[in-house]
Amino acid sequence: MAARRGLRFAALAAGVGGALLFVWSIRTVGASAVRDGVSRVGWWFSVICLIGGVRYLLRALAWRMCLDEPRRLPLSAAFGAALMGDALGNVTPFGVLISEPSKVAFVRRRLGAGTAISAVTLENLFYIASVVVVFVCGTAALLVSFDVGIGLRRSADVTLAVAVGFALVFTVVLMRRVRIASALVAALESWPALRRAAGDRRADVAAIEDQVFGFASRHSGRLPWLLALEAGYHVAGVMEIWLTVTLISGGPIAFMTAFVLEFINRTITIAFQFVPMWLGVDEAGTGAVATTLHLGGATGVGLALVRKARVLVWTALGLGLFVMSRSWLQLSTPQRERTHAAS
Repeated sequence: MAARRGLRFAALAAGVGGALLFVWSIRTVGASAVRDGVSRVGWWFSVICLIGGVRYLLRALAWRMCLDEPRRLPLSAAFGAALMGDALGNVTPFGVLISEPSKVAFVRRRLGAGTAISAVTLENLFYIASVVVVFVCGTAALLVSFDVGIGLRRSADVTLAVAVGFALVFTVVLMRRVRIASALVAALESWPALRRAAGDRRADVAAIEDQVFGFASRHSGRLPWLLALEAGYHVAGVMEIWLTVTLISGGPIAFMTAFVLEFINRTITIAFQFVPMWLGVDEAGTGAVATTLHLGGATGVGLALVRKARVLVWTALGLGLFVMSRSWLQLSTPQRERTHAAS
């Protein structure tokens, strides 16, 4: 009970703090300047939303490709599960802690829990690898191509160090097949108070780890395609930012600038998972970096607002699909199970 109250208080504090930071960001750069920039987007907002949909589609394709038999999960089911999971993560302070398990829950009737967990884990591993590359290249581009202040330079250095360190640990875990999940389950089982919650899951967890570790040897030909899909996800993000900033500022920007802004966006998204919709921190962070890149704080805040509007559109669609849960369960249940239930 105390832990639950603590989580609620933390979520409320994050929301209130984000709202105050949101208001401060807009007042600092000027509400009229932000409004004028955002108004230039106009009907192009539909194209920006479409690019956002392409990003969901690319990760849904990657998720299917992480299955031994991708045809067991139709693309429509993978896309819908990804959309609903992301929506739940966006509107709660739990981020990926709820979005990724939700994907498993939405498709486990079709795939089975173990297969769904291993596929989600694999796709996230490929996504994390691509994010590490973006962090390293984005930090290098920021430090080499732009004259940044000491504060931003130190933050970039820390980000680079964390990314490289994580990449090294990530590589060791995969190469040596370190069974982290099995070790966690064993640790839970050693605590009498948690033994019942953990249950006798060690064998199931080990089987999932075997699927994950053995994927590269089973499907080595898919690895380049998976990396290409994850890279495409980030390329689409750069294109979205390039288009949005070009519209807001009234002139085209360099793709290197758009790439740096995408790197900043990934950093904010990952670092502030606990803030619903990244309220305030996205506007403040993007505005500050846009000022450093000589785009103007109003342009950065406008970019964050347009991006948030795009996220809201897709989040609303995901939540709407989630509300239609009975229809979704019919969609995600294999035809033979539906026929058996009807008879």
